[in-house]
Amino acid sequence: MPSFRTAVASAGEEFTPDALGGEALERAAAALRDRGLIRLGRLGGRGGVLGAAGRLMSAVWQHRDADPDGLTVIRDTGRHEGRPGFAGLGRGSLALHTECAQLPHPPRLLLLACARSADAGGESLLVDGRTVLTELADVRPSALEALAAPRAAYFGGVDGHFAPVLERLANGRWRLRLRQDSLARFSPEAEAHLPALRRAIERNTIRLTLFEGQGIVLDNHRFLHGRTSFVGERLLLRALGQPTPHLALQPGFPALWSRPSPADAGVAVDRG
Repeated sequence: MPSFRTAVASAGEEFTPDALGGEALERAAAALRDRGLIRLGRLGGRGGVLGAAGRLMSAVWQHRDADPDGLTVIRDTGRHEGRPGFAGLGRGSLALHTECAQLPHPPRLLLLACARSADAGGESLLVDGRTVLTELADVRPSALEALAAPRAAYFGGVDGHFAPVLERLANGRWRLRLRQDSLARFSPEAEAHLPALRRAIERNTIRLTLFEGQGIVLDNHRFLHGRTSFVGERLLLRALGQPTPHLALQPGFPALWSRPSPADAGVAVDRG
């Protein structure tokens, strides 16, 4: 399993809230289009997190568990352990997932910032969906058909949503949606391929430890994220939102084998 140093550090430079403008913002946008991830540093508490979110998101999306400013405090509340849909608010491990999979239109960007690291454990887990997609296409192409079906999965409770796990978009692009708890149910055809999907996820999981003032921004339509169990008073701040037009994020991400259609010949392939 790749480490933070070998995998996430390769995502390029670390951006600070004050420097997310001008050419630096252009570089951050290019990294999000290309890699689906950027690193943040020197965040300096809620103000810094909100400042970074404001430069990347058109507005901070109001999650069910968010405070009035839109940030969600991810910590052990002592009240949510074992409750479906609330695993992030305990001390246990958190299965790899995309955020808000139960919604028809999940937010595109996810910002996670560390305000206090755990005494032990609490590593963040990341998986690039493009790598998983590529592996499945190589070793189990039939899995793509089943997981891309319109009703491959049902995410959420009574007000949930049927959706593909790997959704085909226009011009060879894809979108990932997944959760792995009791609020996810799969069609028989998709369920037959879940072991292969989970093996691909496990083989491509990145582990990292965020320390105070460090953060990451993920393309929530491309990256899975999760967490190992922890000891201590680990505290993260989370912001969700849609990207600003300046980031020029097209829907979904390109598969490694994809080629633009003739109508797309003028679009740069690295503007993912």
